[in-house]
Amino acid sequence: HMGDCHLGGWREPKLREANERYFVAVIDKILQEKVTQKITEILQFVPGGKVLQTKDDTSVLNLSDERTLLEISPSGIEIPETNIAQHLFDNPSPLHDDFVAHEQIKQLFQYLISNNLFQRLNHLGFCYQTKSAKDEKERILQEARSAHLHVYQENSNDGQTWLFIGDITNWDDPLVEIVLVENTEDKWKEYWLPHFQIDIDTFLNGDEIEAVITKMFGGKVKPFRIFETNQFICLVRARLGVISGINIDLDMGFEGRMTRYHRMNVLKQLD
Repeated sequence: HMGDCHLGGWREPKLREANERYFVAVIDKILQEKVTQKITEILQFVPGGKVLQTKDDTSVLNLSDERTLLEISPSGIEIPETNIAQHLFDNPSPLHDDFVAHEQIKQLFQYLISNNLFQRLNHLGFCYQTKSAKDEKERILQEARSAHLHVYQENSNDGQTWLFIGDITNWDDPLVEIVLVENTEDKWKEYWLPHFQIDIDTFLNGDEIEAVITKMFGGKVKPFRIFETNQFICLVRARLGVISGINIDLDMGFEGRMTRYHRMNVLKQLD
C-alpha cells in the first residue's frame, strides 16, 4: 500500500522508475476521484427523471430510449466501455481548490423547480486542451461509434472544435459536449481551461438568470453571458469553482434559446 511505497528507494533504475510511475498514477487517481465525486454531488440536485440518475457516488446520463450516454463514477468519466474524457485531466488549471457551498447549489435548483422555471437538462460538457484537435476528434468519432452513438459538430466562433455526442432523433434528449482547444492566449484561461459544465434550459430571460445567480450565491459568483455562433447571447454561466485543477460551471439557458432548432438545424452529423 502507499505507506510502504518508499518513493525512490529502489537501487535498480528500472524498479525505481516503475515505483515513481506508480506513485504518480495513484496521485492522479486520487485527484480524478475528487473531481468525479464533486460532479456527482452537484448532479444529485439536477432534476433529470429517467435521463439523469444519481445514486451514491455514480451519476448516469441516459437517452429517452434508456441507452446509457455517460457514466460518471470514481472509476472515471465514460460513455459505455469508453473513457471518453480521458484527456480532461492532462493539463489541469494551477488554481487552488475553491468551491461554492453545496447548499447554495441545492437551493438554486429547488427555486427553479418550485417555480416551474426548469425546462430540461440540455447537456453535460467537457473542455480541455489537446495537441491535435483533428486527431482527438477522430478518436472521439471512433469511440462513439463503438458505443453506437452519433457525433455532431457545431461551427465555432473561437477557432475551437465543438463536438456533441448522443442521438438527436428525440431532440429533447440530453447530449454530451466536448470542446477541444489547441491553442489559446486568453489571460483568463486558468479559470475555464479545462472545465466541466452542466447546461440547463430555463424559462427565464438573461436579466432574470443573472439576478437568480447573484442572489443564490450571495454575490460570490459573477454571472457571465456567453455568445453563440450567431452572436446571439442565449445563456449565462455561473462558475461554481475549481477542484483538482478542473473548473466546474453551471450554464443556464434563456427561455428563447431554441434548443430544438439548434439540434435539428445547427448541429451537423459527422458519422
